[in-house]
Amino acid sequence: MQGRSLAATAGDHAVNAPQPTFTDEQVVAAIRTAFSPRWDTSLSREEAEAHAETYRANLAHYRQHVQRSLNESDYLQAAEKSWGAFTQIVKAIGADHQIKLSTHVGIYRVAGELASLVGQLNPDAENMLNDTATLVSGLHTHFYEGNLTDAMVVQSAGTVSDGIDMLQEYFPPPTEP
Repeated sequence: MQGRSLAATAGDHAVNAPQPTFTDEQVVAAIRTAFSPRWDTSLSREEAEAHAETYRANLAHYRQHVQRSLNESDYLQAAEKSWGAFTQIVKAIGADHQIKLSTHVGIYRVAGELASLVGQLNPDAENMLNDTATLVSGLHTHFYEGNLTDAMVVQSAGTVSDGIDMLQEYFPPPTEP
């Protein structure tokens, strides 16, 4: 990915997100649907705020690490940190709604339900978010199996970055009342 940063590629695949119109109830229902008949853990408001802050800080750290790893041609780390970044935004969205996600299955199911919710407004964005979740799973596997080419990791990392941006647009942190 010589000469291009992930930030420079973010617009290549981005779908312009309208101002979020999802109620807290819609997002919580989507997350809970992913865990029917149960979800991971309910958090107090204070715990939720602290977790969300930590997850967003981790997200920023992982995204920087992805870029550094790509610049250094360390594609195994780029793959794993892309997966890590994606998990942190999904976990942050859960924490924003007082739900702690702690399993791989939970993260993927919630990502799918969030994509479905976004699809109510924009079917193309739903497809991209589902593709992103699929790529993330492949990148996580690549870290252990080394089964992707370097070019596939570079392209997937860019798509994952775009998906993270989209999730941040559709599901921004709550604002104080």
